[in-house]
Amino acid sequence: MANRDKSIELLNKGVAKEIETVLQYLYFQFHFEDKGYTHLAKLFKNVAIKEMMHIDMLSDRILFLKGDVIMRPASDIVYLDKVDGKPDLKIEKVLKIAAQMENMTVDLYNDFAKQCGEAGDATSKRLFERLVEVEEEHEDTFDIECDNYEKFGETYLALQTIQRDGGNDESGHEDIGMG
Repeated sequence: MANRDKSIELLNKGVAKEIETVLQYLYFQFHFEDKGYTHLAKLFKNVAIKEMMHIDMLSDRILFLKGDVIMRPASDIVYLDKVDGKPDLKIEKVLKIAAQMENMTVDLYNDFAKQCGEAGDATSKRLFERLVEVEEEHEDTFDIECDNYEKFGETYLALQTIQRDGGNDESGHEDIGMG
């Protein structure tokens, strides 16, 4: 391979982006869960788990290339604005932030794939190309949820609140036998 160092650098930038995304989505998940918006909470949790798997894939490649995995987010997460000292959960804004994060990751990974190809690392190039496909799916999912919220507004949220108790304990958490 022509340039392992370049690939390791790009793969670690991918790890950093994925860590940032995981932290952001878990933050949003906690707030959706707190408000009883189970569907959106589960969506953010599921996408965060998929992003964690991306960290695993990128890390495996870094280690194969004899590099070290740098476990640091690319940037700080975005916190909710406060109203009267309390977090103000603006659904549409959160969904747009998520879609934008995915879009930026798609652009980033397309560039990383190109750079890995130019450096003679076809395997890392293919890894970034596969990740682009998944990130595009995530972006589409968040765009659809945002469109649904724009169309149905508070009715959309009310339906999610009503379905909150299906199979969950009184707090909205799945029973995992830890009681």
